[in-house]
Amino acid sequence: MSVLDDLLEKIDQQEFVRLSADIRTVFHQHLRWFNSLNLALVSQETVLKEEDYCCCSHSHCQFGQWIKRILDNPKFHHPFFLDLDIQHKNFHAVANQLLTGLQSQQPVNLLLYKALIEAQEAFTLEVLTLFEFSVVSTNQFDTVTGLMNRRSIYSVLNYEKNRMSRDSSRSCCIALVDIDHFKRVNDRYGHDAGDSALSQVAAVLLSFTRQSDSLARYGGEEFLFVLPDIEIAEAQTGIERVRRKLADTPIVTAQGNIQITASFGITQLSAQCDIENSIKRADEALYLAKNSGRNCSAYIDLDSFSAADRETANGQIDDHLHQLLARYSKRVNSEL
Repeated sequence: MSVLDDLLEKIDQQEFVRLSADIRTVFHQHLRWFNSLNLALVSQETVLKEEDYCCCSHSHCQFGQWIKRILDNPKFHHPFFLDLDIQHKNFHAVANQLLTGLQSQQPVNLLLYKALIEAQEAFTLEVLTLFEFSVVSTNQFDTVTGLMNRRSIYSVLNYEKNRMSRDSSRSCCIALVDIDHFKRVNDRYGHDAGDSALSQVAAVLLSFTRQSDSLARYGGEEFLFVLPDIEIAEAQTGIERVRRKLADTPIVTAQGNIQITASFGITQLSAQCDIENSIKRADEALYLAKNSGRNCSAYIDLDSFSAADRETANGQIDDHLHQLLARYSKRVNSEL
């Protein structure tokens, strides 16, 4: 898992596109400035601007101004960006010492120049890591809904699982969503209308997420909520609000408005088992919701398991596990 993967919880597809474009622009300007610096040192001529010689030259260049804007945005409060800022300042600090010598008409200090090259290499490596991550991440979103796709939501699930492993007081719930009878929409209105409906459903689901929550298109007409720092009773209440809102929201098609409902399966993410086991529990709860008439939600509360059953629930996925989970599945009271 990349050190930057938890940014997937905070940044949407368009922000990743802007991030990669901005990095390309400001790093190109940095490289042009670095070339000018080398020319000045080789020619022993002051070809740079006066502001390039001051002790705060890092804040005058385009990269410095960009990283300041990034750090001013709470979404990017991340150790990686703080480290990138430090690397950039380190580079300019060494460059400033060389330029001070140039102004004094002293020969280039080779030890300082070696330190400059090392600072440039370290800084470039950080920038390329960020650029690669931003480019790759633009492909981790679903093209129809704009939500994270199945691959990227697993990065979030891994992050939350690791967070709970480090701190037992942490909790996280997940909810698997399946649109009811969605094949009928595609068959009756066509696949373009189906894609539009998926996008509109995604917008309704997304409107109920907190800043810390994540939502992905899990596959086909399925979606997956990841709900950190929430207990299962609160998750049930929130999911029921989502379910009712979706059922009450007209979905617009060229042939007129239609009603779409969905079924929901809720459970906890467990730090003691594979992520697939937690997904299996959510899927089993979803199975109960669909068998209970659809347009409802069901849950499996891992805390209600006996010690022996909990051990089984954290084990291999097999028929015995299926029977166990079915026994613990409960439909959510629709009056919540």
